[in-house]
Amino acid sequence: MSRRITPKEIAEDKSKISLTGLTIIMMGTLFIYFLWAVINSKFLVNFSIDALVGVVALVILIRNLKVKYNIIKKYTSEKQFMILDLVAFTLCFLIKVVVKIPFDFSLIILLISHYATKQIFNKIVK
Repeated sequence: MSRRITPKEIAEDKSKISLTGLTIIMMGTLFIYFLWAVINSKFLVNFSIDALVGVVALVILIRNLKVKYNIIKKYTSEKQFMILDLVAFTLCFLIKVVVKIPFDFSLIILLISHYATKQIFNKIVK
């Protein structure tokens, strides 16, 4: 027995998707930077401090991904959103680790992924 979702709930869910998406971008970027630092042994402060920041970023990232997918589950299957996030994070990681370019494109990729997620979610909610 499904209940009707009110316009107020829809507006709240849209804002939650935006906020969790922005947090996912920030924490995902921090975690990717931490992985890059571990692989290259180039730490900002030292391993312990960087590891602490990386672990906290990972925990916040996972928590926000759960919130995001729970909201999406109310409206549709979250599978396409998971695939989009997985592709974005994999691409960011590969670009950061493999490609040695002066400009970091990982943040741009995560922003594009966030924008695409918002657009798809808004179309589904309408």
